[in-house]
Amino acid sequence: MANFEFTQNLSFGQYLPTNSWFHQRDPRAKILVIFFLMMAITFARNTYMVFAGLLIVLFIFLISHIPLKNALRGIRTPLPFLIFIAFFQLFRFAPGADNILILTIWSFTITMQGLLAAGTIILRFVSLILTISLVSFTLSTSDLIYGLQSLLKPLNWLKIPSEDFIMVVQITLRFLPLLGQATEQIAKAQAARGAAWGVKNQNFKQRIQLIIPVIVPMFLTSLQKAETMAMAMDSRGYGNHLKRGAYRQLTFKKQDGFLVVTAFLISVMLLYL
Repeated sequence: MANFEFTQNLSFGQYLPTNSWFHQRDPRAKILVIFFLMMAITFARNTYMVFAGLLIVLFIFLISHIPLKNALRGIRTPLPFLIFIAFFQLFRFAPGADNILILTIWSFTITMQGLLAAGTIILRFVSLILTISLVSFTLSTSDLIYGLQSLLKPLNWLKIPSEDFIMVVQITLRFLPLLGQATEQIAKAQAARGAAWGVKNQNFKQRIQLIIPVIVPMFLTSLQKAETMAMAMDSRGYGNHLKRGAYRQLTFKKQDGFLVVTAFLISVMLLYL
């Protein structure tokens, strides 16, 4: 039955209101902190700085009172893909004076530099996945939208419609849980008709044969939901680009400024050390 629970394995889009110090910060501050950390982890030059970025992200999870099992749930799905990428990194470098040979398999060689590269790429992707999951765990959908609207407002001076980008983000956040639920319903319906969902010890070919029949109805369901949403937006006059107000007014406090400046300085250190 665990094969049916797609929504439980979807960590993104699940807000956890723990009322921690980090949760109480201004949405714009949290967005900037997460953005700085993502840039630092993505472009860090060595393994040590990537590991330091991972420790900082785990520290934010700790002060946010978010159980680590919730964060690790989002890593389980892309883990085979990460291992696949890291596998090719093992054989990327040739042995030399500065590159110690560890193992030889037929004509392939595994060196210390290749081992470090494989470990770094897994560490980097895991750190990025955990950082991205902080967005949903510490920011509600409305807070995220309000924060992005405020941060991207200067783009309107350059005649760049930031409202359209915000709407794309909002629709994406709404659609992720809906697609998970739709996939779960389709899989359960196919299992009721005799499909081998829930059977353990299936090989790769059998899993592909299960997934392919789900793709077409899920695609059609997505188109139907998108058409319904488009008609609803059109009937409500979306696209007039009128000036919009907001019920909730964001306030940027000293603690928020301190948090942003600290995150920026740490990110610079991770990039240039």
